[in-house]
Amino acid sequence: MSRHRTLISVSSGWGASNMGTGAGALYVCHSVDPFSSTPRRFDETFFQKSYQIQAHPAGIATPLLSFSHPNNKTRFENVLDTIQQTYDYVSRTLKNQSFPFVLGGDHSIAVGTWSAVKNAINQDFGLIWIDAHLDAHTPQTSPSQARHGMPLAALMGYGDSELVTLGSDLPKVKPENLVIIGARSFEAGEHDLLTRLNVRVMYMDEVLARGFGACFAEALEIATSNNKPFGISFDIDGFDASLVPGTGTPEPNGLDEASVLAAMVDILNHDKLVAFELVEYNPALDQGHKTLNLIWKLISTLEGAEQWITSQRQKSHSL
Repeated sequence: MSRHRTLISVSSGWGASNMGTGAGALYVCHSVDPFSSTPRRFDETFFQKSYQIQAHPAGIATPLLSFSHPNNKTRFENVLDTIQQTYDYVSRTLKNQSFPFVLGGDHSIAVGTWSAVKNAINQDFGLIWIDAHLDAHTPQTSPSQARHGMPLAALMGYGDSELVTLGSDLPKVKPENLVIIGARSFEAGEHDLLTRLNVRVMYMDEVLARGFGACFAEALEIATSNNKPFGISFDIDGFDASLVPGTGTPEPNGLDEASVLAAMVDILNHDKLVAFELVEYNPALDQGHKTLNLIWKLISTLEGAEQWITSQRQKSHSL
C-alpha cells in the first residue's frame, strides 16, 4: 500500500535568473493526466493532501531579472521568505506523519525542504541530488548570484548565514552522506568546494560510461548506509536538453528517459525515503507540453507504474 503523501507546491522563481520557473509548480498541479481517458489533475492523482505556496501572487511580470543592484536586496528577501514557508510546510507535513513531496519552483527551495527534514527526524540522512549542475556556490564564488545555484553549499554549512542557520546553526547534510548524479555544467568555485569536502559526484561522463542504473544503485547504498533514511532532490534539467525544453537552464548530453525510469520505478515507496523534491520546470519555455508529459511519466513511474519502462527493468532498491 502506498503511503499518505502531501504535495507542497512552491511557486517561486526568486532564486533563479529566469523567474518563469515560478509559474511551474502551479502549472503542473493544475495539469491533467495526458495519458488517461479519464484524466484527473496532478495534485489529485498522486496526493492525499496539498499545500500551495504562492510566492508570486501578482504573477511574474519580468521573467528575466538581474541579481545586481538595486534588485538584489528585494530578490534575496523574497528567496528567504519562500524558503521559510517551504520549511514550515515540510515541517508540518512530517509532524502529521505524511510524506512531503515538494514541487518547485527554483532549486533554492531545497534549503527549506532539507533543513525541515533534518530538524524533524533529528538524525543524519542521505541525500541524492540529480542535477545538471552542482548547486554548491556561495555568494563569494557565484558569477550570477542566483540562489538556486547555492542550496547544497548552504545545506552543508557554507554561504549566506540566513540560509545556513535555517532551523538550527548546524549543517543539515554531511558531505559523506551526499551524492550528486548527472552534473555537467559548473564553475570552479563550487567544484573546488565539493572536491575539498570529498563529496561523491557522479559526473555525466561516469553516468554515460556505467549507466544511470548502476550509478543510482551506488547512490542508494551511500545514502542509506548505516540504515540511514534518505531523500531525493531531482532537478528536471538533469535530463538531456532535448527531453526538457521547459526549464531555464537546459544542458545537452544529459540523462535519458528510459534509464531513469527503469532505475527509479516505485522509489516513492522505499521504506527509507523521507521526502522527494522536483524542481525547475518553466512552462513558458516548454514545447508542446514535452517536459510536462515527461514529468507525468516520471511521477507515475516513481509511484510504481511500469508502462513507460522500455528497457530491461533495472530496479535496484529494496522496499
